Amino acid sequence: MSETIDYAEMLEIPVSTLNVTKKRSKKKRETEPDLKEQVVETVNERMEGGAEEDRTAVGENVIDYGDAYAAEEKPRKKFLEGKVLVAEFIAVLALCATILLTNLFWQDSAINTFFRGLITEETPAAAPDDRTYSELTLGAVVSDADIECTVSDTGVLTFTGACSVYAPYGGTIKNVAESDGVYTVEIEHTTSFSSVISGLTHAYFAAGEEVYSTIPVGYTDGSGEVSVAMYDAGSLIHSYTVNENNDIVWNV
Repeated sequence: MSETIDYAEMLEIPVSTLNVTKKRSKKKRETEPDLKEQVVETVNERMEGGAEEDRTAVGENVIDYGDAYAAEEKPRKKFLEGKVLVAEFIAVLALCATILLTNLFWQDSAINTFFRGLITEETPAAAPDDRTYSELTLGAVVSDADIECTVSDTGVLTFTGACSVYAPYGGTIKNVAESDGVYTVEIEHTTSFSSVISGLTHAYFAAGEEVYSTIPVGYTDGSGEVSVAMYDAGSLIHSYTVNENNDIVWNV
């Protein structure tokens, strides 16, 4: 019995289980103190001096109410989080490299089309131009003021001479026709106003292209007559004249 107590004292640890064996004498002594209680009391007294107050032996078992001796849990190394960050970084680099290579060697690829769609804003369709011809200010259809332009009673403007030929007003080429080396160009200026220039030696624009009154639409070498007819909703306009600079002037 004493050896068990001395061993517990040397270890200075709480006693979890303590078995005491006592040989009972044939003659029971009523005044003999309980040996088991003495051992438990002795252990508790010695433990109070060097251990926590809440670590006491009760009966045969020692009950631990504190966690002062609990081993401190060491923080785990976050290997998994680090690997995830590295994988994400590699994925971003791979995506950037893919976009760069496709931009250089495959401009019409699906990924390029997708990213262009994200950053390219759709241009709103232009509102139709519903102005009438009389609301527009027209210029000259010839570049040389020395060339004489005349207007017939039916409203067809004609001239002969080598010069650049201009549209009477800006618009869109609707049609370009060629016959025997002579070109006819139809221009739509507004939804109702259009013009047709015939007798050109060269036509500079194709159907669908936009033209301006300050840029030539064609050229004539002066070998033939050039005519300009203007229409309002399909009807030939004749209420205009030309001044000394060959500018078109409305009579309305």
